[in-house]
Amino acid sequence: MSFRARLFAFLALTGVLPVALLGWLSFSLHRAEVERTVGRAQLSVAAEAARNVERTVAAAVDGLRLSVGALPLEQLSNAELAAVLRIPYRQLPALGAVALLGNDGKLLATPVYERDAEKPDAFSEVDLQALLRHAPVTLAGQTGTALGAPYRGSTGTTRLPVALRLDRVRLLAAELSLKEIAARLSQLPGTAFLAGPAGTALAGPAELSPDETQLAAAVVASRAPVARLVRHPDGSEWLAAAAPVGAMGWAVGVAQPAATAFSGAVRVRDYTVFWAAVALLLTAVLGALLSRGLSQPVRELSQGVTALAEGRYDQTVQVDSGDELGQLADGFNRMSREIRRRDEEIRAWNAELQQRVDHRTAELKMAQDQILRTRRLAAIGSLGAGIAHELNNPLTAVSGLISLARKQLGESSPQADTLKQALEQARRVSKIVGDLRQFAEQERTYGGRRFPLSQPVQGALDLYAGELREKRIEVRQELKDGVREAQGDPMQIQQVVAHLLQNAIAAMPEGGELRIGLTDVAGDALKLTVSDSGKGIPADMRERIFDPFFTTKDGAAGVGLGLSISHSIVEAHHGQLLVDSAPGGGATFTILLPAAAPAAHLV
Repeated sequence: MSFRARLFAFLALTGVLPVALLGWLSFSLHRAEVERTVGRAQLSVAAEAARNVERTVAAAVDGLRLSVGALPLEQLSNAELAAVLRIPYRQLPALGAVALLGNDGKLLATPVYERDAEKPDAFSEVDLQALLRHAPVTLAGQTGTALGAPYRGSTGTTRLPVALRLDRVRLLAAELSLKEIAARLSQLPGTAFLAGPAGTALAGPAELSPDETQLAAAVVASRAPVARLVRHPDGSEWLAAAAPVGAMGWAVGVAQPAATAFSGAVRVRDYTVFWAAVALLLTAVLGALLSRGLSQPVRELSQGVTALAEGRYDQTVQVDSGDELGQLADGFNRMSREIRRRDEEIRAWNAELQQRVDHRTAELKMAQDQILRTRRLAAIGSLGAGIAHELNNPLTAVSGLISLARKQLGESSPQADTLKQALEQARRVSKIVGDLRQFAEQERTYGGRRFPLSQPVQGALDLYAGELREKRIEVRQELKDGVREAQGDPMQIQQVVAHLLQNAIAAMPEGGELRIGLTDVAGDALKLTVSDSGKGIPADMRERIFDPFFTTKDGAAGVGLGLSISHSIVEAHHGQLLVDSAPGGGATFTILLPAAAPAAHLV
């Protein structure tokens, strides 16, 4: 038997619907007729009360305007006018305070209000500041008279701010109390209240129920009277009606308990509830029998949904039935397997995409670093070329004068050693100037010649063979045979390798291992690596080692031009000079050079 068939059997056997429908229909008709009759009467009372509220407020505002209009405003100063304002303040009982303001809303004179704190609705300095904040000064300056939004004072009394324009520079702010309106509302039968735009209580009960607040807000928004059933603050049901107070954005509501008006309908409701309870008892018995076949499958489905949401795709729903629930369980298991497959595909794709992004990012950063380093070296090279040019001539003259002085004084002269040292230092400076000039040559004007890259490598090794043995440095060569030739100047490449060997020797003062490798890269480029087991290069220095005059050697061991010149030579050969190092783990310099183009053969 399918789930749908069991559901129809359940509805047919209970018999709740006929009993509930007949009883509720009788109760609703009777109650609706009573509600319409009493509601119309409530609406009439609320409308009349709303008109009374509007007249009361209008009379208070008109009285204030007439009282102030009789004063000789042009002849009175601010202080005199503030003193004269005590007259309308005494004459109009609804006034709680009167203040003379400027166009900017600031006080021009001492305000008038009762300072007796013993009175229930006494006006204090806090209330004065509230009046100044709520007074509609700007609107009154435009229209002449304006009412502000009601607000609660420090004593809990609802106050209504009013503003009048006296002349071009002065305005009058007054506070009207709603005590008289509250007194009149308290005389109405049942309960009555005055509410603001948001349904807040202004007069009457201190607090309205949520239903009464919604009723008042609906009336203010639609500006039409409304009658409906509401919940009183004590939880009982009341029949309430509310009417708008003109265009003031207020609503007056009246309400009375619904129990008395709906007494006949309540008896019908009680009968309906009794028979409905009997029907529900029968329904509970049948529902208990029906739930045996429904609760377990639903529980299995719920657990499967929870496991799927947590990412546990291996849990399946076990429902052994041939009805719609069994079909739903099978469909859910298929959906779970499909989601697991797609999730794995997405994860694999995300991992591959992340690897691609990381690789491209690293390549982009390397290219940016190369561009910045090239620009920096070019600028420093131009500066070095200028300095070398300016120093070369005077340095040549100094060397010549020192040599001439040595020749004139002879080798036995007391100044011979001093002049010898001076000449050596001058030659050292000349060498530095020469290095600067070489560093300034960023590109070669000729293409060079083809040569095997192993040739300058071996030449540099032969040059430093004695020093390597003296420092107890073991050299391991891994030069691959059959690689293509390079294009350029082999002597300059030998100079680059020599600089790298010199740095490796300096990095291993106690001996170590030096590895030199030569391989090709995809047949289109040559890769030469020089690795040492020395102290390594700190990360903060790795970006600066190719800068001119940057050196970590002590004293006069170097001037910091070796790697700068090597970098320029490699770039002049359209290659790259890279470094990879970790503190304490040695350093590896990699030279990447394009392979020479294959020679053309004519047949």
